[in-house]
Amino acid sequence: MIEASLIFRGLMILILGLFSAVFAIIYIHDRKQHMAGWLALAYLSGLGAFLADISRPSLDPVLSDIVAKGLFWGFSIALVLGIFARYKAKYPMIAIGGIVGAGLSALFWFSFVDPDIIMRSIFSSLTAGLLLLCALPLFWKKSSGVLDSVMFVFIAALCFIYFLRPYLIYDVLSATHTAANYESSAYAMLLHASSAFCGLACGVVMLIVVGHDIILKYQLAMTIDPLTGLMNRRGLDQYINKELEQNYEAGRAIMIIDLDKFKKVNDEHGHETGDQVLRRAASILQRVTGQLGKVARVGGEEFVVVLDALSSPDRLIVAQHLRLSIGMIIHPEIGTKGRVTASFGVTLTMEGESFAMALRRADSALYEAKSDGRNCVVEASNDNSFTAIKYIERF
Repeated sequence: MIEASLIFRGLMILILGLFSAVFAIIYIHDRKQHMAGWLALAYLSGLGAFLADISRPSLDPVLSDIVAKGLFWGFSIALVLGIFARYKAKYPMIAIGGIVGAGLSALFWFSFVDPDIIMRSIFSSLTAGLLLLCALPLFWKKSSGVLDSVMFVFIAALCFIYFLRPYLIYDVLSATHTAANYESSAYAMLLHASSAFCGLACGVVMLIVVGHDIILKYQLAMTIDPLTGLMNRRGLDQYINKELEQNYEAGRAIMIIDLDKFKKVNDEHGHETGDQVLRRAASILQRVTGQLGKVARVGGEEFVVVLDALSSPDRLIVAQHLRLSIGMIIHPEIGTKGRVTASFGVTLTMEGESFAMALRRADSALYEAKSDGRNCVVEASNDNSFTAIKYIERF
């Protein structure tokens, strides 16, 4: 029995220490993974709680009990803060502070005023459950996928276990213990066993969540332009393959936009100024386009806008609005006038053609816009000759 207990304790220390180390390594590797940092702290607190709990025979039993329960709450707090960090939500510090304050009041009361080891354990478990409960409303607001649902179910189950555990141990199983026989009591065995199961399950679930977030981050990094936050060429290709080629719809407007004389901006004012110009232009394109379509940066100063199916006047109104909006941006870094204009090549997708073919036709229209003096919108007619160009009056 003693040998089995030692093996179990060794496994608990290994599990808690291993998860703490894994999450710490992830956080050290990428400091933006705040959830991993909080989880490392959570498992470190859990390890401290377990070590304090099994050290009762050699330390003051009341003091070690208070330390163990405080660190046990630390696990719940760090877990909740890790979840809030993942969703970039404001930490519920007022709620956490209130719950911890109430828990500490009960803990000190049943430690020094009216000593009762069983009441301490009951309030300890209830406090941990209430702390975890702080995370559940966040899932209702932020849940958007399978992993969010899994985390919600898991945290809800963990709350249920914390609330139910005192009832099962003291009422259903009629287990009891004192400071003298705590180490060999049924309560200690059930507490450690349930904590081991919850800690292992929590570690696995959260490791899957953190791993998913890391993979998603690197996938997005491959498809997002870091300067402007728009899709890059790879992202546009993926969008075309997934959204357009599979659900092809003739009549989508495609625009290729090129900032006029942008090389001169870089040459005369430097690349940092050029980057500012690109960011502002990208922001305008994104805001004006809104829910009408997608925007991508596909070259140095070249952008592509893919609109949903619109009537002919509507797509040209959008194009002119974009052109005028870009031309109205003030760039104080490039002088008193501080303006950069843009040229637009526009076309519509046709039935039976690939997106690449329509894009080439829009590129031909952009070439005409550049040749015609820039700062204008030129639309290519919907035929495969790439020669029928309709000029749109500048205004």
